[in-house]
Amino acid sequence: MRILFVCHGNICRSPMAEFILKALVKAKGLEEGFHIESAAVSAEEIGNPIYPPAKRCLSQHGVWFDPDKRDRQVTRAVTSPTHGTPVISRPLSRTCWRDAKRCWE
Repeated sequence: MRILFVCHGNICRSPMAEFILKALVKAKGLEEGFHIESAAVSAEEIGNPIYPPAKRCLSQHGVWFDPDKRDRQVTRAVTSPTHGTPVISRPLSRTCWRDAKRCWE
């Protein structure tokens, strides 16, 4: 199963969701059945690392994260049906879908 977490900037919510789900999947021994990623609808943070408070939160809860993770923007290729199921943070769902549509055009 392929899962793509999407939020505005891909430096807080979506990478946290990505690494939390990866940890849960690993704890169940199911890594082989999942491909989990995250991306942004905005270009504001492209190339930036995970926000330091988000890193601290993950660390405080014992969740491993890739320290080299950088923001990337969602594209048509990233959201194709063969790529995965997009999961969007509820507070930004309207904005995310609007911005994502622009990425696809």
